[in-house]
Amino acid sequence: MLKSLQIKNFTVFSEASFEFSPGLNVIIGENATGKSHLLKLAYSLMYVWHEAKSEKAEEPGKITSGAGKSWWERRLADKLVNVLKPDTLGNLIHRGKKSAKAEILANSVNTTLTFTFSKASKKAVNVEQPPEHFPVMMPVFIPTKEVLSFYPGFIRLYEERMLAIDETYYDLCKVLSRSLLKPTPLVKPKRLIRRYIGLLAVLETVMGGRVLLEADRFYLQGHRQDLMEISMVAEGLRKLALLTYLLANGSLQRDSLLFWDEPESNLNPKLMKDVACSLVRLADYGVQIILATHNLFLMKELSLLQGKIPAKFFSLVQGDQGVTVEQGTKLTDLPTIVALDEEMALYDREQEAFYAAKVKTP
Repeated sequence: MLKSLQIKNFTVFSEASFEFSPGLNVIIGENATGKSHLLKLAYSLMYVWHEAKSEKAEEPGKITSGAGKSWWERRLADKLVNVLKPDTLGNLIHRGKKSAKAEILANSVNTTLTFTFSKASKKAVNVEQPPEHFPVMMPVFIPTKEVLSFYPGFIRLYEERMLAIDETYYDLCKVLSRSLLKPTPLVKPKRLIRRYIGLLAVLETVMGGRVLLEADRFYLQGHRQDLMEISMVAEGLRKLALLTYLLANGSLQRDSLLFWDEPESNLNPKLMKDVACSLVRLADYGVQIILATHNLFLMKELSLLQGKIPAKFFSLVQGDQGVTVEQGTKLTDLPTIVALDEEMALYDREQEAFYAAKVKTP
């Protein structure tokens, strides 16, 4: 679980601080306020943090000497460049402060990761002290473009060729390649088994079937056992299919961490409602969720559904000194909701147009 993140002089952020909920976290803001940068930074840290785990560690929860300070410094730099895709690591420095250092401080359960880098940094960051504990689960990042349709052969292609696409797509395809869990995950408490089965059933009902991976290709198997190539399924439904398969193969379970950039892409409001319901159920199941969205409908739906699960809402606001952060436990706690302001302005323009037309009518 990611508890908090403090950022200084990183991309659009001059200085920002985030205190995350263990359940649902919703990040909003207009374009160029750093929503994707924030998600990709947090994901990169948590990915490397989990990667440092050694199955041969003598003490449970401890990192062995095989992941020492120099390993952390190189691996963090590599992951940041591969995920955010700058020409050089130093280009991730806040553009208004070229001589400054970027400073990142992340808190997970019982441990902290702090590192810095400068404009001149190329292949390594400076880690003050490697963490002593690691997250339980590998984080999952769902990017804006769906991946099920181009999954066949993508892992090998990415490993053998120079591609401009960022590494989140490759990571997600590797996660999707995992085998399915057994029908009943008996290792979990009964109440979690019920939530798991219930969530899976809801998603499969919305899609009209279950997701299968056969011969490196994804299919949707309908209730009549007929197979449809996933590329022929509506793109909005593919998003739900992706979520379903990640749940079915155990990539999303209690204590896991899901990052999702713009889940509303290519979804109509009805499917957005289904996605929002599924996300809240996932958070109730024990998955920490950090997502970024532009869509007012999805924001409102998540705010209505959050109920008793812990939640935080963050608004990234562009100012003269860079992006600032507003945060609260409800959407209505945020002073700045650009999507709402624009919807209200559109309503006013509609009213003006309506009455102007009425005046002109003889």
